[in-house]
Amino acid sequence: MNSSASAHDAASAAPAGGLLLAALLFAAFVMRGPVTAVGPVAEAVREWARADLAAYGLITALPVAAFGGFSFLAPALVRRCGLARGMLAALLILSAGAALRLVEGYAVLLAATLMIGAGIALLNVMAPVVVKSAWPGKIGSRMGLYTGMIGFSGAAGGLLSAPLLGLAGTLAGPFGFWAAATLAAALLWAAGSRGLTAGGPAPGTDGRGVLRELFGKPLAWCLTAVMGLQSLLIYTAAAWMPVWWQRQGMSPAETGVWIFVFLFSGLPASMFTARFFRLVGNEVAAEILLSVTYLAGFAGWLAGGPWMLPASVAAGASQGAMLSAAFLLMAGKSPDGRRMLGISSMAQGIGYLGAGLGPWVFAVLLEGTGGWGASFAFFALVIVLWAAAGLLAARRRTL
Repeated sequence: MNSSASAHDAASAAPAGGLLLAALLFAAFVMRGPVTAVGPVAEAVREWARADLAAYGLITALPVAAFGGFSFLAPALVRRCGLARGMLAALLILSAGAALRLVEGYAVLLAATLMIGAGIALLNVMAPVVVKSAWPGKIGSRMGLYTGMIGFSGAAGGLLSAPLLGLAGTLAGPFGFWAAATLAAALLWAAGSRGLTAGGPAPGTDGRGVLRELFGKPLAWCLTAVMGLQSLLIYTAAAWMPVWWQRQGMSPAETGVWIFVFLFSGLPASMFTARFFRLVGNEVAAEILLSVTYLAGFAGWLAGGPWMLPASVAAGASQGAMLSAAFLLMAGKSPDGRRMLGISSMAQGIGYLGAGLGPWVFAVLLEGTGGWGASFAFFALVIVLWAAAGLLAARRRTL
């Protein structure tokens, strides 16, 4: 890496102000809610867009595909604009998409959803680089706050959507809320990012070949697996566990409660992941413990009844910590902002594209075998593979 990039990374050790932290956390607040707000008001969305079930399915699948595909554009955006302005551009894209959803029509909704997914994808890649650049001495605590706010965003999107629809009488309620929130996040970032004295890789210095360089490194693929497998777990669980529970006699409302408990339990866990790793004292042991806890929660989900509460908390806490652990590993294994940007792009681009296959593989196994056993075995295997990927990543030093 050239001397200007090295100087830029070194300058990032300057302390960042509270306004920058507030701007980052508000950005994180709008990074899941605009997507999770759709599910609880599905029938209203279908009527609004005049969409059949297949067309609605495309609307729900598009954001995850965008998370993967647009992640690879983040290094080019940073190369052109710098990290602070790149974040602002991503927030403006997200805000424009959220506002466009207020216009009726299926084609418009598809375009708006794609813009929302693109904006979030770029933020997914760049925000962890902001954490590493702005708070090099507090990566654990700041990354925990960031991932915790992402989890809160997802939970808030699902929780607020139906009440906002009821209050407004139209989708202008939930869609308008997130349009306003994303615009506010962009404005706050424009003001708060002035405290980002060094935005990670400087414009023009991140290196066009950073992704090609990382594709040849086994550690980069281990980190990609850590990121992708935890994403696959959460999307598969959210898609299929409610179906299983309803087959066992639960009402749709009850299944919604348990998914909320699952997602909400990840918030404190993600915030205190770094402290948990320090408490355990061994990275490998901590990852194994997370996997065992998740497996126990999964077993409780299958058992149902009185096990639902402890199972949902155990699975949710493990899921939240897994996301935080993925970002902490990427930050810890990246010696500079250039490589952090590259591995964030690679891990989330490939990771989210792979994660989108999780619910589909689960469904194929379910239909192909005529029973749930193979699908549940697939889910459990992914939990074990996550621990194996983390173990392999922990054994290698840096990128």
